[in-house]
Amino acid sequence: MLIGVDIIEIERVKKAVERTPRFLDRVFTSRELGYCMKKANPYPSLAARFAAKEALRKLHPAFITGVRFHDLEVLPGEDGRPQVYLHGEAEHRCRIEGIGEISISLSHSRVQAIATAIAKKG
Repeated sequence: MLIGVDIIEIERVKKAVERTPRFLDRVFTSRELGYCMKKANPYPSLAARFAAKEALRKLHPAFITGVRFHDLEVLPGEDGRPQVYLHGEAEHRCRIEGIGEISISLSHSRVQAIATAIAKKG
């Protein structure tokens, strides 16, 4: 069993966006931005996705370097639960390392967002 977790302050993401608007396009896919920016306050959802990408990086050493933020995409599935979509190098490394289906959980309070990623190896 593989587990990765990350927590981030929502204000930190908001400040990063305000300071460097390119941050959004560098970190999030157009589909992620489309989902988050529809919300009255997009920052909790953006922060949760940022935490998810970091949790996915911590899931396995193969994801620490060489995997771009856009290779890891987190969107709601048909049932509304967050789903992980792997692209490019992340998808390739999953196959090589024998990492199976990845489940992810997102949550946030008024000030922090947290994500946990769990996968089976083998």
